[in-house]
Amino acid sequence: MKWSDEEDVIRRANDTNYGLGASVWTNDLERGNRIARRLEAGSVWINEHAQLSALTAFACHKESGFGSELGVPGLVGWCNIQSVWTNAP
Repeated sequence: MKWSDEEDVIRRANDTNYGLGASVWTNDLERGNRIARRLEAGSVWINEHAQLSALTAFACHKESGFGSELGVPGLVGWCNIQSVWTNAP
């Protein structure tokens, strides 16, 4: 969708129950990054879409699901965390 008001486009983009991914297409990368940070989506691409890397988390927001895959956050989901407390004399 074309737009001219930054606040309006962010509001419209976030006005959904889902938040898996979004993309921002722009010639102004500073503006694109500013908008991307305000989008309620697990992955936001600027001037591309659906590029994935095993080094970068692919996460969900809202009703798109929970947790993440790939990257360090994805690996943590497969770990068994253990805390050990010792009161040494």
